[in-house]
Amino acid sequence: MNSSSDVIVQGTSNDAAVSRESAARLGYIDDPFIRYFVKRPQRRAPLINRGTHSRFDGMQRIIRQFINRSSSPCQIVSLGAGMDTLYFLLQQQQQLWRLFEIDFAEITAKKAATVYKTPALRSLLPQDMVVANGGTELHSHEYSLISGDLREFANVVPKLMARGFDCSQPTLFLSECVLIYLDPKHSDQIISWITKNMKHAGILTYEQILPHDRFGQMMIENLRTRGLELRGLHAYPTLQSTSQRFLDRGWHSAVAVDLATFHESLPENEQSRLAKIEFMDEWEEFRLLAQHYAFTFAYTADVAPFNSMSIKQI
Repeated sequence: MNSSSDVIVQGTSNDAAVSRESAARLGYIDDPFIRYFVKRPQRRAPLINRGTHSRFDGMQRIIRQFINRSSSPCQIVSLGAGMDTLYFLLQQQQQLWRLFEIDFAEITAKKAATVYKTPALRSLLPQDMVVANGGTELHSHEYSLISGDLREFANVVPKLMARGFDCSQPTLFLSECVLIYLDPKHSDQIISWITKNMKHAGILTYEQILPHDRFGQMMIENLRTRGLELRGLHAYPTLQSTSQRFLDRGWHSAVAVDLATFHESLPENEQSRLAKIEFMDEWEEFRLLAQHYAFTFAYTADVAPFNSMSIKQI
């Protein structure tokens, strides 16, 4: 049985979905599927919509680099996937890929139920899809939704293997504000397992940073009032430390970029498009907020497609 803190952390999945739905409905991002996972839509503030756009854009572009540049079948593992719509967004991709999503059983059960009761989503499922484990999992050759506690990753691995996960295939792991909620001993165990067992792997994380300045302390206190604790933040508090955790384990490359820098690197035509959606005058506040979130892209070996991918080039 999950603790009350687990339930609160699981609630962040809904918060992320609401923010993405707001950005999608207003035209910041192209995600026609997220609306099916949000029961009570809310219009977020312009600076939140901007941040959601950059978060979505960074994740999606690395994912598409990975798929488009893979010369062989590839795998994606989404750690703490929540209500992410990646499987449906990838339907237009012609390359061979497999997606494994992992989250608490309470989350996967809600996701599986939503998918099956929504014709627009269910119609996109592969024909070999089956519901398993009491309605908490979906299994097919192409897509597997797996229930599991990432703090007990040793128990998650056999589930991955049972669904055909192949340690020899190029694999991209994803973590959007997930590892940061784990005690470092648990998140480090996941990274160590990847290091030891994967032949060619990469990871893209999106996490909070900079807990020691005034804004960072305020961010932590605001989350604590909601019962949320960023357990990994003080262990890896900076851009350098978030990348160094991979380099210290012998990974070939690791680069971290904060969201403010990423947003500033967007093409001018995209900046102009965003400016037309809604007016935003909280630029100083946005930059301060965005400096406290970061992408980290790392890969284990100097091989394709990872050595041609870069968070700084997207």
